[in-house]
Amino acid sequence: MAREVSLTITDAYHQRFPDLAFGIGTIQSCTYFEKSESFKLFKRDLLRKMRRRANLAQIEERINLYDRFFKEWGYPCPLPGHFKRTIEMGFPIVNLYIDTHIIAEMYHGILMAIQDLERFRGGWKLDLAHEGETFQGVSGNTILCKEDEIVLRDGEGTVCSLFQGPDFRTRVEPTSKDIAVYIFTAPETREEQVSSGLQLALEILEKFGHGVEPWFRIFTP
Repeated sequence: MAREVSLTITDAYHQRFPDLAFGIGTIQSCTYFEKSESFKLFKRDLLRKMRRRANLAQIEERINLYDRFFKEWGYPCPLPGHFKRTIEMGFPIVNLYIDTHIIAEMYHGILMAIQDLERFRGGWKLDLAHEGETFQGVSGNTILCKEDEIVLRDGEGTVCSLFQGPDFRTRVEPTSKDIAVYIFTAPETREEQVSSGLQLALEILEKFGHGVEPWFRIFTP
């Protein structure tokens, strides 16, 4: 049976960001790997399609929406740099989970996180941070939030900041099997891009990671 996620969108988020949707996908029983010849060929084909002039222009336009949003809040956006490296050097070869995340982001021009579904506790909540709120980032460093920046929480605490990335507790590792992917949006990001990004990530995890029971949903405030 598919693992559906229950998400609450707080009144504070709804009032401040009434137009920013949020997408979640899950898939179970994935098998981690670092390299695969068939996956390499799949990435090469996607990259060829992505490099077409019309596609590049559309992706860059979507990434610019995020870049503008990050700058308004005083944060550097990682997407433009990743996009430039991908166009010049191709998709990374790290492991199934990291590669899936980058491919979905770059191919659809969206901001995605990938985390271990089994490490979440309780229901999910899309919320705004309090001034000075902190959590442990995925690298182990302490993340300090600004007032009203967008965060995702579960029953135990903050698991991700839109602008500063995911937490340490729910990070994916080689032993991770049940996977969550989710997409934050920026002003003017279209829901169809969120849906396409989630579907691509789940398709990769199903086809190459042999995951089962994929599920996704777009939540609107």
